[in-house]
Amino acid sequence: MGELYRNFKEKIEFADKFLLILIIVVPFLLATSIFLADLACSISGIILIYIFFKKKIIFFRIIRTEIILMVVFYLIIIISLLFTKYFEHSFLASFFYFRYFLVSLSIFYLLKKYDFFITIFSYSLMFTILIVLMDALIQYFYGSNLFGYDWPGRDDEDSVKIITGFFNDEKKLGSYLVRFLPLLLAVIYWRERKKNDLLSVSLILLVGMIIFLTSERTALTLYFIVCTFYFFISKNKFKFISCIILIFACLFYTHPMLKAKFIKFTMSQLQGNYSNLKDNNGINLRYYSYEHESLVYTSIKIFQENFLIGSGVKSFQLACFDLKKDKLKQIDKNKRQNKLVCSTHPHSTYFQILSDIGFFGFIFALYILYYIISIFSKFAFKIYKNDKISISYYFINVGVLVSIFPLIPSGNIFNNWISLILFYLLGFWLYLKKTQHFKEDVYKHAK
Repeated sequence: MGELYRNFKEKIEFADKFLLILIIVVPFLLATSIFLADLACSISGIILIYIFFKKKIIFFRIIRTEIILMVVFYLIIIISLLFTKYFEHSFLASFFYFRYFLVSLSIFYLLKKYDFFITIFSYSLMFTILIVLMDALIQYFYGSNLFGYDWPGRDDEDSVKIITGFFNDEKKLGSYLVRFLPLLLAVIYWRERKKNDLLSVSLILLVGMIIFLTSERTALTLYFIVCTFYFFISKNKFKFISCIILIFACLFYTHPMLKAKFIKFTMSQLQGNYSNLKDNNGINLRYYSYEHESLVYTSIKIFQENFLIGSGVKSFQLACFDLKKDKLKQIDKNKRQNKLVCSTHPHSTYFQILSDIGFFGFIFALYILYYIISIFSKFAFKIYKNDKISISYYFINVGVLVSIFPLIPSGNIFNNWISLILFYLLGFWLYLKKTQHFKEDVYKHAK
Protein backbone atom coordinates (compact mmCIF):
# COMPACT_ATOMS: atom_id res chain seq x y z
CA MET A 1 0.00 0.00 0.00
CA GLY A 2 2.89 2.35 0.75
CA GLU A 3 4.33 1.84 -2.72
CA LEU A 4 0.92 2.48 -4.30
CA TYR A 5 0.61 5.74 -2.38
CA ARG A 6 4.08 6.83 -3.53
CA ASN A 7 3.24 5.97 -7.13
CA PHE A 8 -0.01 7.89 -6.88
CA LYS A 9 1.70 10.89 -5.29
CA GLU A 10 4.88 11.05 -7.35
CA LYS A 11 4.27 9.36 -10.71
CA ILE A 12 0.78 10.55 -11.65
CA GLU A 13 0.29 14.01 -13.08
CA PHE A 14 -2.33 16.28 -11.51
CA ALA A 15 -5.00 15.97 -14.20
CA ASP A 16 -4.47 12.21 -14.30
CA LYS A 17 -4.85 12.00 -10.51
CA PHE A 18 -8.21 13.71 -10.69
CA LEU A 19 -9.26 11.45 -13.55
CA LEU A 20 -8.12 8.33 -11.71
CA ILE A 21 -10.02 9.24 -8.54
CA LEU A 22 -13.21 9.91 -10.48
CA ILE A 23 -12.97 6.61 -12.35
CA ILE A 24 -12.28 4.37 -9.34
CA VAL A 25 -15.18 5.81 -7.29
CA VAL A 26 -17.76 5.17 -10.03
CA PRO A 27 -18.69 1.61 -8.86
CA PHE A 28 -19.38 2.90 -5.34
CA LEU A 29 -21.37 5.88 -6.64
CA LEU A 30 -23.41 3.59 -8.88
CA ALA A 31 -24.52 1.80 -5.71
CA THR A 32 -25.30 4.95 -3.74
CA SER A 33 -26.12 7.86 -6.06
CA ILE A 34 -26.68 7.63 -9.82
CA PHE A 35 -26.58 11.43 -10.02
CA LEU A 36 -23.07 11.57 -8.54
CA ALA A 37 -21.95 8.60 -10.66
CA ASP A 38 -23.15 10.33 -13.82
CA LEU A 39 -21.57 13.60 -12.70
CA ALA A 40 -18.23 11.87 -12.01
CA CYS A 41 -18.27 10.28 -15.44
CA SER A 42 -19.16 13.56 -17.14
CA ILE A 43 -16.32 15.39 -15.39
CA SER A 44 -13.90 12.57 -16.22
CA GLY A 45 -14.88 12.95 -19.88
CA ILE A 46 -14.11 16.68 -19.77
CA ILE A 47 -10.74 15.97 -18.16
CA LEU A 48 -9.92 13.35 -20.81
CA ILE A 49 -10.71 15.82 -23.59
CA TYR A 50 -8.43 18.38 -21.91
CA ILE A 51 -5.61 15.84 -21.58
CA PHE A 52 -6.06 14.70 -25.17
CA PHE A 53 -5.75 18.16 -26.72
CA LYS A 54 -2.97 19.25 -24.36
CA LYS A 55 -0.72 16.22 -24.72
CA LYS A 56 -1.65 14.88 -28.16
CA ILE A 57 -2.15 11.36 -26.78
CA ILE A 58 -1.18 8.64 -29.23
CA PHE A 59 -2.58 5.74 -27.18
CA PHE A 60 -5.92 5.92 -28.95
CA ARG A 61 -4.46 5.16 -32.38
CA ILE A 62 -4.49 1.45 -31.62
CA ILE A 63 -8.25 1.47 -31.00
CA ARG A 64 -9.23 3.49 -34.07
CA THR A 65 -11.61 0.79 -35.26
CA GLU A 66 -13.43 0.68 -31.93
CA ILE A 67 -13.62 4.49 -31.79
CA ILE A 68 -15.08 4.54 -35.30
CA LEU A 69 -17.74 2.04 -34.19
CA MET A 70 -18.58 4.27 -31.23
CA VAL A 71 -18.92 7.25 -33.56
CA VAL A 72 -21.16 5.26 -35.92
CA PHE A 73 -23.45 4.25 -33.06
CA TYR A 74 -23.56 7.85 -31.83
CA LEU A 75 -24.44 9.08 -35.34
CA ILE A 76 -27.29 6.57 -35.50
CA ILE A 77 -28.64 8.00 -32.24
CA ILE A 78 -28.25 11.60 -33.45
CA ILE A 79 -29.95 10.92 -36.80
CA SER A 80 -32.83 9.33 -34.90
CA LEU A 81 -32.98 12.43 -32.70
CA LEU A 82 -33.07 14.82 -35.67
CA PHE A 83 -36.06 13.11 -37.23
CA THR A 84 -38.08 12.16 -34.16
CA LYS A 85 -41.20 14.09 -33.26
CA TYR A 86 -40.25 13.65 -29.61
CA PHE A 87 -37.15 15.82 -29.98
CA GLU A 88 -37.44 17.64 -26.66
CA HIS A 89 -38.03 14.42 -24.75
CA SER A 90 -35.10 12.59 -26.40
CA PHE A 91 -32.60 15.44 -26.68
CA LEU A 92 -30.64 15.11 -23.43
CA ALA A 93 -30.42 11.31 -23.51
CA SER A 94 -29.38 11.33 -27.19
CA PHE A 95 -27.10 14.34 -27.58
CA PHE A 96 -25.01 13.68 -24.46
CA TYR A 97 -24.77 9.93 -25.00
CA PHE A 98 -21.14 10.37 -26.10
CA ARG A 99 -20.14 10.85 -22.45
CA TYR A 100 -20.34 7.08 -21.98
CA PHE A 101 -17.77 6.57 -24.73
CA LEU A 102 -15.45 8.95 -22.88
CA VAL A 103 -15.75 6.78 -19.76
CA SER A 104 -14.45 3.79 -21.73
CA LEU A 105 -11.64 5.83 -23.24
CA SER A 106 -10.67 7.26 -19.83
CA ILE A 107 -10.26 3.75 -18.40
CA PHE A 108 -8.30 2.65 -21.46
CA TYR A 109 -6.03 5.71 -21.11
CA LEU A 110 -5.29 5.06 -17.42
CA LEU A 111 -4.62 1.37 -17.98
CA LYS A 112 -2.34 2.10 -20.91
CA LYS A 113 -0.33 4.83 -19.15
CA TYR A 114 -0.02 3.48 -15.59
CA ASP A 115 0.80 -0.18 -14.91
CA PHE A 116 -0.18 0.20 -11.26
CA PHE A 117 -3.65 1.56 -12.05
CA ILE A 118 -5.11 -1.95 -12.12
CA THR A 119 -3.73 -2.57 -8.61
CA ILE A 120 -5.30 0.62 -7.26
CA PHE A 121 -8.53 -0.18 -9.03
CA SER A 122 -8.65 -3.78 -7.78
CA TYR A 123 -8.41 -2.64 -4.15
CA SER A 124 -11.10 -0.03 -4.75
CA LEU A 125 -13.49 -2.43 -6.49
CA MET A 126 -12.96 -5.17 -3.90
CA PHE A 127 -13.63 -2.70 -1.10
CA THR A 128 -16.76 -1.42 -2.84
CA ILE A 129 -18.25 -4.86 -3.46
CA LEU A 130 -17.51 -5.99 0.10
CA ILE A 131 -19.18 -2.86 1.49
CA VAL A 132 -22.24 -3.46 -0.69
CA LEU A 133 -22.40 -7.11 0.42
CA MET A 134 -21.90 -6.25 4.09
CA ASP A 135 -24.58 -3.57 3.91
CA ALA A 136 -27.01 -6.05 2.35
CA LEU A 137 -26.35 -8.59 5.11
CA ILE A 138 -26.85 -5.92 7.79
CA GLN A 139 -30.21 -5.04 6.24
CA TYR A 140 -31.18 -8.71 6.12
CA PHE A 141 -30.31 -9.52 9.73
CA TYR A 142 -31.15 -6.20 11.41
CA GLY A 143 -33.97 -4.87 9.23
CA SER A 144 -32.21 -1.72 8.04
CA ASN A 145 -28.90 -1.00 6.34
CA LEU A 146 -26.07 1.46 7.02
CA PHE A 147 -28.13 4.33 5.61
CA GLY A 148 -31.16 3.38 7.67
CA TYR A 149 -33.09 1.95 4.71
CA ASP A 150 -35.56 -0.74 5.78
CA TRP A 151 -36.17 -3.73 3.57
CA PRO A 152 -39.31 -3.16 1.45
CA GLY A 153 -42.51 -4.24 3.13
CA ARG A 154 -40.92 -4.59 6.54
CA ASP A 155 -44.06 -3.29 8.25
CA ASP A 156 -46.26 -5.72 6.33
CA GLU A 157 -46.43 -9.10 8.06
CA ASP A 158 -47.40 -10.87 4.83
CA SER A 159 -44.60 -9.43 2.68
CA VAL A 160 -41.64 -11.51 1.52
CA LYS A 161 -38.40 -10.50 3.23
CA ILE A 162 -36.10 -9.22 0.50
CA ILE A 163 -33.09 -6.90 0.57
CA THR A 164 -32.27 -3.84 -1.52
CA GLY A 165 -29.26 -2.41 0.32
CA PHE A 166 -28.08 1.01 -0.81
CA PHE A 167 -30.80 1.12 -3.49
CA ASN A 168 -33.62 1.58 -0.97
CA ASP A 169 -36.97 1.22 -2.81
CA GLU A 170 -35.37 0.22 -6.13
CA LYS A 171 -34.81 -3.47 -6.76
CA LYS A 172 -31.39 -3.09 -8.37
CA LEU A 173 -29.01 -4.65 -5.85
CA GLY A 174 -28.97 -8.04 -7.57
CA SER A 175 -28.51 -6.45 -10.99
CA TYR A 176 -25.64 -4.34 -9.67
CA LEU A 177 -23.82 -7.32 -8.17
CA VAL A 178 -24.19 -9.62 -11.16
CA ARG A 179 -23.01 -6.91 -13.57
CA PHE A 180 -19.87 -6.15 -11.55
CA LEU A 181 -19.09 -9.76 -10.59
CA PRO A 182 -17.34 -10.59 -13.90
CA LEU A 183 -15.21 -7.43 -13.63
CA LEU A 184 -14.27 -8.37 -10.08
CA LEU A 185 -13.26 -11.85 -11.23
CA ALA A 186 -11.25 -10.30 -14.05
CA VAL A 187 -9.18 -8.07 -11.77
CA ILE A 188 -8.62 -10.91 -9.30
CA TYR A 189 -6.96 -13.05 -11.98
CA TRP A 190 -5.32 -10.02 -13.58
CA ARG A 191 -3.25 -9.44 -10.45
CA GLU A 192 -2.20 -13.10 -10.15
CA ARG A 193 -3.03 -13.66 -6.52
CA LYS A 194 -1.82 -16.95 -5.05
CA LYS A 195 -5.30 -18.12 -4.12
CA ASN A 196 -7.31 -16.85 -7.07
CA ASP A 197 -9.68 -19.82 -7.18
CA LEU A 198 -10.50 -19.80 -3.47
CA LEU A 199 -11.13 -16.05 -3.43
CA SER A 200 -13.18 -16.18 -6.62
CA VAL A 201 -15.40 -19.06 -5.51
CA SER A 202 -15.96 -17.45 -2.10
CA LEU A 203 -17.08 -14.20 -3.72
CA ILE A 204 -19.23 -16.00 -6.28
CA LEU A 205 -21.05 -17.91 -3.53
CA LEU A 206 -21.53 -14.84 -1.34
CA VAL A 207 -22.79 -12.75 -4.25
CA GLY A 208 -25.14 -15.58 -5.23
CA MET A 209 -26.68 -15.72 -1.76
CA ILE A 210 -27.28 -11.95 -1.74
CA ILE A 211 -28.79 -12.02 -5.24
CA PHE A 212 -31.15 -14.79 -4.12
CA LEU A 213 -32.27 -12.67 -1.16
CA THR A 214 -33.02 -9.71 -3.45
CA SER A 215 -35.70 -11.85 -5.20
CA GLU A 216 -34.56 -10.44 -8.58
CA ARG A 217 -35.26 -13.23 -11.02
CA THR A 218 -33.41 -11.69 -13.97
CA ALA A 219 -30.33 -11.07 -11.82
CA LEU A 220 -30.41 -14.68 -10.59
CA THR A 221 -30.64 -15.96 -14.15
CA LEU A 222 -27.65 -13.84 -15.17
CA TYR A 223 -25.80 -15.05 -12.07
CA PHE A 224 -26.17 -18.67 -13.17
CA ILE A 225 -24.86 -17.66 -16.60
CA VAL A 226 -21.76 -16.19 -14.94
CA CYS A 227 -21.39 -19.39 -12.90
CA THR A 228 -21.60 -21.46 -16.09
CA PHE A 229 -18.75 -19.52 -17.67
CA TYR A 230 -16.70 -19.78 -14.49
CA PHE A 231 -17.33 -23.53 -14.46
CA PHE A 232 -15.62 -23.83 -17.87
CA ILE A 233 -12.29 -22.51 -16.53
CA SER A 234 -12.52 -23.78 -12.96
CA LYS A 235 -9.65 -26.03 -11.95
CA ASN A 236 -11.90 -28.06 -9.66
CA LYS A 237 -15.25 -28.24 -11.41
CA PHE A 238 -16.75 -30.85 -9.10
CA LYS A 239 -16.14 -28.82 -5.93
CA PHE A 240 -17.44 -25.66 -7.56
CA ILE A 241 -20.69 -27.13 -8.83
CA SER A 242 -21.19 -28.99 -5.53
CA CYS A 243 -20.88 -25.74 -3.56
CA ILE A 244 -23.38 -24.00 -5.86
CA ILE A 245 -25.91 -26.82 -5.57
CA LEU A 246 -25.52 -27.07 -1.79
CA ILE A 247 -25.83 -23.32 -1.18
CA PHE A 248 -28.93 -22.88 -3.31
CA ALA A 249 -30.57 -26.06 -2.05
CA CYS A 250 -30.28 -24.60 1.47
CA LEU A 251 -31.58 -21.21 0.32
CA PHE A 252 -34.61 -22.68 -1.42
CA TYR A 253 -35.34 -24.88 1.58
CA THR A 254 -35.09 -22.10 4.17
CA HIS A 255 -36.92 -19.45 2.08
CA PRO A 256 -40.10 -21.10 0.77
CA MET A 257 -41.76 -17.77 -0.19
CA LEU A 258 -38.78 -16.76 -2.33
CA LYS A 259 -38.72 -20.26 -3.78
CA ALA A 260 -42.37 -19.80 -4.77
CA LYS A 261 -41.56 -16.51 -6.48
CA PHE A 262 -38.54 -17.85 -8.34
CA ILE A 263 -40.19 -21.07 -9.48
CA LYS A 264 -43.98 -21.15 -9.19
CA PHE A 265 -44.64 -17.54 -10.12
CA THR A 266 -42.18 -17.68 -13.02
CA MET A 267 -43.74 -20.88 -14.33
CA SER A 268 -47.22 -19.36 -14.12
CA GLN A 269 -46.01 -16.45 -16.25
CA LEU A 270 -44.31 -18.72 -18.77
CA GLN A 271 -47.47 -20.80 -19.09
CA GLY A 272 -49.36 -17.65 -20.02
CA ASN A 273 -52.73 -18.09 -18.34
CA TYR A 274 -53.89 -14.85 -19.97
CA SER A 275 -54.97 -16.28 -23.30
CA ASN A 276 -56.36 -19.33 -25.02
CA LEU A 277 -53.14 -19.93 -26.92
CA LYS A 278 -52.03 -23.49 -26.28
CA ASP A 279 -49.46 -25.91 -27.60
CA ASN A 280 -50.17 -29.50 -28.55
CA ASN A 281 -50.10 -30.57 -24.91
CA GLY A 282 -52.71 -28.03 -23.88
CA ILE A 283 -50.21 -25.79 -22.04
CA ASN A 284 -50.10 -22.05 -22.62
CA LEU A 285 -46.58 -20.99 -23.54
CA ARG A 286 -45.21 -17.49 -23.21
CA TYR A 287 -41.97 -15.59 -23.60
CA TYR A 288 -41.42 -14.83 -19.91
CA SER A 289 -44.90 -13.34 -19.39
CA TYR A 290 -47.93 -11.98 -21.19
CA GLU A 291 -46.99 -8.42 -20.21
CA HIS A 292 -43.45 -8.78 -21.58
CA GLU A 293 -44.75 -10.29 -24.80
CA SER A 294 -47.17 -7.40 -25.18
CA LEU A 295 -44.37 -4.88 -24.66
CA VAL A 296 -42.37 -6.62 -27.38
CA TYR A 297 -45.45 -6.56 -29.61
CA THR A 298 -45.78 -2.82 -28.95
CA SER A 299 -42.13 -2.17 -29.79
CA ILE A 300 -42.56 -3.99 -33.11
CA LYS A 301 -45.57 -1.82 -33.95
CA ILE A 302 -43.60 1.32 -33.10
CA PHE A 303 -40.72 0.05 -35.25
CA GLN A 304 -43.06 -0.50 -38.18
CA GLU A 305 -44.06 3.16 -37.99
CA ASN A 306 -40.40 4.29 -37.83
CA PHE A 307 -38.54 1.61 -39.74
CA LEU A 308 -35.09 3.08 -40.38
CA ILE A 309 -34.49 5.54 -37.54
CA GLY A 310 -36.91 4.54 -34.80
CA SER A 311 -39.05 6.83 -32.70
CA GLY A 312 -36.13 8.32 -30.73
CA VAL A 313 -34.20 7.41 -27.59
CA LYS A 314 -36.43 6.95 -24.54
CA SER A 315 -39.58 7.69 -26.57
CA PHE A 316 -41.23 4.27 -26.22
CA GLN A 317 -44.00 5.40 -23.88
CA LEU A 318 -44.88 8.50 -25.89
CA ALA A 319 -44.88 6.58 -29.17
CA CYS A 320 -47.11 3.94 -27.59
CA PHE A 321 -49.58 6.57 -26.38
CA ASP A 322 -49.73 8.07 -29.87
CA LEU A 323 -50.40 4.65 -31.43
CA LYS A 324 -53.28 4.14 -29.04
CA LYS A 325 -54.72 7.56 -29.83
CA ASP A 326 -54.46 7.17 -33.61
CA LYS A 327 -57.97 6.14 -34.62
CA LEU A 328 -56.94 5.79 -38.26
CA LYS A 329 -54.59 2.95 -37.35
CA GLN A 330 -56.55 0.69 -35.09
CA ILE A 331 -54.15 -1.97 -33.91
CA ASP A 332 -55.82 -5.20 -32.87
CA LYS A 333 -54.49 -8.05 -30.80
CA ASN A 334 -52.34 -10.62 -32.58
CA LYS A 335 -52.86 -14.39 -32.63
CA ARG A 336 -51.20 -14.66 -29.24
CA GLN A 337 -53.67 -12.14 -27.87
CA ASN A 338 -50.95 -9.54 -27.30
CA LYS A 339 -52.02 -5.90 -27.35
CA LEU A 340 -50.45 -2.46 -27.09
CA VAL A 341 -49.02 -1.99 -23.62
CA CYS A 342 -47.34 1.30 -22.71
CA SER A 343 -44.41 1.53 -20.32
CA THR A 344 -41.24 3.59 -20.00
CA HIS A 345 -39.40 0.98 -22.10
CA PRO A 346 -40.15 -2.50 -23.52
CA HIS A 347 -37.98 -4.35 -20.95
CA SER A 348 -36.02 -5.96 -23.77
CA THR A 349 -32.69 -4.49 -24.88
CA TYR A 350 -32.89 -5.42 -28.54
CA PHE A 351 -36.54 -4.56 -29.04
CA GLN A 352 -35.96 -1.24 -27.33
CA ILE A 353 -33.12 -0.53 -29.74
CA LEU A 354 -35.40 -1.61 -32.58
CA SER A 355 -38.19 0.79 -31.60
CA ASP A 356 -36.00 3.67 -30.36
CA ILE A 357 -33.31 3.94 -33.04
CA GLY A 358 -34.62 1.66 -35.77
CA PHE A 359 -33.18 -0.85 -38.20
CA PHE A 360 -29.61 0.47 -38.34
CA GLY A 361 -29.29 0.59 -34.56
CA PHE A 362 -30.69 -2.94 -34.32
CA ILE A 363 -28.19 -4.27 -36.88
CA PHE A 364 -25.38 -2.58 -34.98
CA ALA A 365 -26.49 -4.21 -31.70
CA LEU A 366 -26.73 -7.62 -33.35
CA TYR A 367 -23.21 -7.19 -34.71
CA ILE A 368 -21.85 -6.47 -31.21
CA LEU A 369 -23.67 -9.52 -29.84
CA TYR A 370 -22.32 -11.66 -32.68
CA TYR A 371 -18.79 -10.38 -32.05
CA ILE A 372 -18.91 -11.20 -28.33
CA ILE A 373 -20.30 -14.68 -29.03
CA SER A 374 -17.61 -15.25 -31.67
CA ILE A 375 -14.95 -14.51 -29.04
CA PHE A 376 -16.37 -17.24 -26.81
CA SER A 377 -16.55 -19.63 -29.73
CA LYS A 378 -12.79 -19.18 -30.14
CA PHE A 379 -11.65 -19.07 -26.54
CA ALA A 380 -14.29 -20.52 -24.21
CA PHE A 381 -12.74 -23.98 -24.27
CA LYS A 382 -9.20 -22.91 -25.18
CA ILE A 383 -8.34 -20.53 -22.36
CA TYR A 384 -4.66 -20.63 -21.61
CA LYS A 385 -5.02 -20.98 -17.85
CA ASN A 386 -1.56 -19.70 -16.98
CA ASP A 387 -2.10 -16.46 -18.88
CA LYS A 388 -3.65 -13.81 -16.63
CA ILE A 389 -4.56 -11.53 -19.54
CA SER A 390 -6.56 -14.17 -21.41
CA ILE A 391 -8.53 -15.15 -18.30
CA SER A 392 -9.24 -11.52 -17.44
CA TYR A 393 -10.35 -10.84 -21.02
CA TYR A 394 -12.58 -13.91 -20.80
CA PHE A 395 -14.37 -12.56 -17.72
CA ILE A 396 -14.70 -9.06 -19.17
CA ASN A 397 -16.48 -10.59 -22.16
CA VAL A 398 -18.74 -12.44 -19.74
CA GLY A 399 -19.55 -9.09 -18.15
CA VAL A 400 -20.38 -7.50 -21.50
CA LEU A 401 -22.54 -10.50 -22.42
CA VAL A 402 -24.42 -10.18 -19.13
CA SER A 403 -25.23 -6.55 -19.96
CA ILE A 404 -26.49 -7.32 -23.49
CA PHE A 405 -27.91 -10.82 -23.02
CA PRO A 406 -30.90 -11.09 -25.38
CA LEU A 407 -33.06 -13.90 -24.00
CA ILE A 408 -34.35 -12.40 -20.77
CA PRO A 409 -36.10 -9.17 -19.71
CA SER A 410 -33.79 -6.20 -19.24
CA GLY A 411 -33.69 -2.65 -17.98
CA ASN A 412 -33.66 0.50 -20.08
CA ILE A 413 -30.52 0.22 -22.22
CA PHE A 414 -30.40 4.02 -22.63
CA ASN A 415 -30.77 4.61 -18.90
CA ASN A 416 -27.66 6.22 -17.42
CA TRP A 417 -27.27 3.53 -14.75
CA ILE A 418 -27.12 0.61 -17.18
CA SER A 419 -25.16 2.57 -19.79
CA LEU A 420 -22.52 3.59 -17.26
CA ILE A 421 -21.97 0.00 -16.14
CA LEU A 422 -21.77 -1.27 -19.72
CA PHE A 423 -19.30 1.35 -20.94
CA TYR A 424 -17.31 1.08 -17.73
CA LEU A 425 -16.72 -2.58 -18.57
CA LEU A 426 -15.91 -1.68 -22.17
CA GLY A 427 -12.97 0.43 -21.00
CA PHE A 428 -11.27 -2.67 -19.60
CA TRP A 429 -12.37 -4.68 -22.62
CA LEU A 430 -10.65 -2.23 -24.98
CA TYR A 431 -7.38 -2.42 -23.10
CA LEU A 432 -7.30 -6.21 -22.78
CA LYS A 433 -8.27 -6.68 -26.40
CA LYS A 434 -5.41 -4.49 -27.56
CA THR A 435 -2.76 -5.63 -25.10
CA GLN A 436 0.26 -6.87 -27.02
CA HIS A 437 0.67 -9.76 -24.58
CA PHE A 438 -2.86 -10.85 -25.36
CA LYS A 439 -2.40 -10.66 -29.12
CA GLU A 440 0.87 -12.59 -29.08
CA ASP A 441 -0.06 -15.30 -26.58
CA VAL A 442 -3.82 -15.84 -26.53
CA TYR A 443 -4.63 -15.53 -30.20
CA LYS A 444 -1.75 -17.89 -30.92
CA HIS A 445 -3.39 -20.53 -28.69
CA ALA A 446 -6.77 -19.97 -30.35
CA LYS A 447 -5.53 -20.77 -33.85
